Amino acid sequence: MTSLQTELGLVKEKFSLDGQIIEELYRHEADFKSLCSDYFLCTKLLQEYLTELEEKQHVIQEYQAACNDLEQELTCWILKTQLAR
Repeated sequence: MTSLQTELGLVKEKFSLDGQIIEELYRHEADFKSLCSDYFLCTKLLQEYLTELEEKQHVIQEYQAACNDLEQELTCWILKTQLAR
């Protein structure tokens, strides 16, 4: 798939009722074409970051659980020390 098809396809999909106007603008207006390119790159990067965040979500949960366990152990030590005084 070429860049033209990818950028144009994405914008046409998003604004499905205006496909003919979008094609015309893309082919004849450099600023519109640049805007489509920026939109394509932005959506691509957003999807990559969302995927990365989703993949790392389990690691975040594991660290949260570990912190909770450590906090409980710290609390036990503090309580033991307080009771011993």
